[in-house]
Amino acid sequence: MHTMGDESKYCLCCGDDVPFNTFRRNERVEVTCAFCGFTLDVQDLFGASEKQGQRPEQDSYALVTDDSRYTRKIIEDLLKARRFSSNIMSFENGLELISGYSRLLNEKNQIDIAIIDLNMPVMDGLTAARLLRSLEAHNNAKKTPIVFFSAEKADENLRKQMENLDPANYVNKGSDPDPDKLVARVESLIGYLMEKYKPKK
Repeated sequence: MHTMGDESKYCLCCGDDVPFNTFRRNERVEVTCAFCGFTLDVQDLFGASEKQGQRPEQDSYALVTDDSRYTRKIIEDLLKARRFSSNIMSFENGLELISGYSRLLNEKNQIDIAIIDLNMPVMDGLTAARLLRSLEAHNNAKKTPIVFFSAEKADENLRKQMENLDPANYVNKGSDPDPDKLVARVESLIGYLMEKYKPKK
């Protein structure tokens, strides 16, 4: 491990420019935030990342839950553009997510990722995530990676809850109302997901 020469990089989780470290793991070099450990960048040393745009061979689902229709649409469009999963399902709140997730589990579908906002009406993101994990345990199903995408800062309480919901990560949505900045954050989110959770053949 060593700290890179550049002064800082932007961390989606901290929502700020941060010092960072690099780790070499097998064929990959990972750049992580020195404060929270969030993965900032991944370099594939043998060019396997060129395959990341390929569509997975079997049907799979990415789930997007946010009470903002605009935010959902941006995430959906970028997931489709990157061909992250063969199907994208979106929900307005946590209750809708749990209903859809339960149906997908019962049908034995592959679920690649659940992107969940924290603050939503009817059922918030953390409650939905806990119920999601309960459904998985009840169905003896593999845990779906969860990424919380919210304007809230990731405080110690949220980090502890994410540990209990592992695999779970947090990406800061930002509070700037500028649509271009939100699009840029979502693009960074999808890039992170492609590196960390892209479906394996």
